[in-house]
Amino acid sequence: MKVTEITVYDYRNLARQKVIPHAGLNIFVGDNAQGKTNLAESVYLCCIGKSPRTDRDKDLICWGKDAARVTVKYACRFGEGKISVTLNSGAKKQVTVNSVPIRRMGELMGYLNCIYFSPNEIKIISQSPSERRRFMDIDLCQTDRNYFYSLSRLNNALAQRNNLLKQAVSAEQAAQTIFVWDKQIAEEGARVILKRKTFCRNLKPLAQQSHSAVTDGKEQLQLEYCTQIKGETLAEITQEYLGVLQNNLEKDFQLRHTSAGCQRDDIALTVNGVDVRNFGSQGQLRTAALALKLGELQILKQLTGEYPVLILDDVLSELDYDRQKRLLCFDPELQILLTSASEIAPALLPPNCKFFEIAQGVCREKDV
Repeated sequence: MKVTEITVYDYRNLARQKVIPHAGLNIFVGDNAQGKTNLAESVYLCCIGKSPRTDRDKDLICWGKDAARVTVKYACRFGEGKISVTLNSGAKKQVTVNSVPIRRMGELMGYLNCIYFSPNEIKIISQSPSERRRFMDIDLCQTDRNYFYSLSRLNNALAQRNNLLKQAVSAEQAAQTIFVWDKQIAEEGARVILKRKTFCRNLKPLAQQSHSAVTDGKEQLQLEYCTQIKGETLAEITQEYLGVLQNNLEKDFQLRHTSAGCQRDDIALTVNGVDVRNFGSQGQLRTAALALKLGELQILKQLTGEYPVLILDDVLSELDYDRQKRLLCFDPELQILLTSASEIAPALLPPNCKFFEIAQGVCREKDV
């Protein structure tokens, strides 16, 4: 999969312009606050429909403007496509795929597959389980639209159940109607758990291989999916899930929220037997996060038949020379959009790179 054209219109600080990336490595160089990250972010916006840096769409509109638009053209093994996202300060954002408006965000998933990696992605390892669930969910939503809808229905049912627990005057009163939501949570939650299990099982050897390569075999990464709900088949997990919800009703009523379920799932990560989430050094955290991202690349290729676009936002400064070399020369089939605040050593670069310079929101191709 390749991005063939990026057009931005009043998006953050970027001038109205069109950028034509190369099929391989694209390097966007410029000082801080000139628009490099904004350009990288605009591509990812067209991938999943939201920014990786903010949940507020109005933050993406240029100061003093009422609307912004990003259009990304891409090529994949099925042909060519175009995604446009229009953001309005006083209205809901509009997304079109090949000029056809979508009604639900789930309809966007799977057209343009991207992996986004920035220094902030270290939070996948170092912060709360919600970050690791988000990591799984984004990948699964890109490759499985049914997963997106199951997750949406699960979250809605959880919100309804929690609202009921807050309003009920007793656990007995809640029990009269809560079974409706319990059934939906168990059914959709079982689908989510089963697909997350499969994802982690497939990711494990790929992340281990990437981690070993990055650390020159000196460290070994282990990862395991962790869930409170037991079972191996969909029927087993559904039944177990329903039992847990029913058994926890009194506790949940006291807490006024649902205390067990896949909304508390996690990924256990160890390096040489040590829990890297709590005790890893900064270097180990960065390396583990990078290994997960490289594992993602391989999984998406296995599932879709081609690499996603890899977006690297100012990450080279976080890695030593050998790690930089392995990343930039990962595979000539892979398209990389790389931002950097400094020039990159020529010895690190594969042949046929394309350079851009960004200053004051304007991106220009740079002769080398």
